[in-house]
Amino acid sequence: MTLNQWQYGSKSEELVLQKYLEMDYKLIVQNFEYRLNHTAGRLGEIDLILEKDGRIYLVEVKARNNNKFGPVADQVNKNKMAYIYKTYRYFIIQREYRKYREAFFQFDLAIVFKNEVKIIPNAATFDYY
Repeated sequence: MTLNQWQYGSKSEELVLQKYLEMDYKLIVQNFEYRLNHTAGRLGEIDLILEKDGRIYLVEVKARNNNKFGPVADQVNKNKMAYIYKTYRYFIIQREYRKYREAFFQFDLAIVFKNEVKIIPNAATFDYY
């Protein structure tokens, strides 16, 4: 059975989540979306937000079956990082997540290539925002 792009992405996120959970990370939220209201389009999304030892991990999952469009890591550019940072800022002002406002956070990139997971910790910084 061949998976469509959405199914493969969803399966890949689950593979990455499993890997983090096996390393004793705690899932805070999956697929957190930044929307100003329910009618407006999505302004940003973070695939996985996890916590371990008081630190918050923002994880972007990139999945591919081939390198037709170049290296997967090249897909995470400055614009993508800006969206992730804005989404994180929105996340920490939400009532149920305010307790994480003072926590240190880092950005991890998880690459799934042909069902193999590679995590690049601290893949980028938000210094320029």
